[in-house]
Amino acid sequence: MKKLRWLALLLALLLSGCKVQLYQNLPQAEANQMVALLMLNHIDASSEMDAKTGKVTLKIEKDQFINAVELLRQNGYPKAEYVGIEQLFPSGQLVSSPAQEEAKMSYLKEQQLERTLSNMDGVISARVSIAQNDSSASSSHQTPDQKSASVYIKYSPEANLGNSESQIRNLIKNAVPDLSYENISLFLQPAEFRYQPVVETPSQWKGYQNWLVENKTPVTIGLGSILVAGVAGLALGRRK
Repeated sequence: MKKLRWLALLLALLLSGCKVQLYQNLPQAEANQMVALLMLNHIDASSEMDAKTGKVTLKIEKDQFINAVELLRQNGYPKAEYVGIEQLFPSGQLVSSPAQEEAKMSYLKEQQLERTLSNMDGVISARVSIAQNDSSASSSHQTPDQKSASVYIKYSPEANLGNSESQIRNLIKNAVPDLSYENISLFLQPAEFRYQPVVETPSQWKGYQNWLVENKTPVTIGLGSILVAGVAGLALGRRK
């Protein structure tokens, strides 16, 4: 009985599809969220943590690769990486010019706003650009130091962000000093919905059969035949 179980297990491992790498160097919390999302949509995924770096590699079945990437993309995964203030202003750095300091602070503000917008339900990605006119402007029609902001948001087609346009503008306005409501340009773009749910097979063995058909190699077929014959032989022997 034990030999029969071991042969059946070995056969299952041989016939199961090989997993391919989906994403790597992911934070553990984000990787767990991605795996949970995939599993909720009946897509088998696994994660492996690097003991040295603490980063996680996500793996997926080869035949589910396209749907897995599309599902994660439409939910804003993997998340964009943002710089922190300690990266822009490292300790021991030489004093930079006021213009450089202002550019760094503006970039940091853009990053903070992008992170905030990306946390909104349905937002896939967000980009914020804050511009400031030249303080030496002499035109009477241009106010020195007048700021403007451009905001681009791509969102899931399942979400309706059209009703949130005024809230988004107010968020940007209140976060950037001396920025008027009229100088905020907002563009909302729905993403294309290309994800197709995976059709589940009646049984796991059906998946093994399909994998054998798609991978017709002499080694695979030969080993599979030997294991199948071994399992059948043991089963018939026990009946006798």
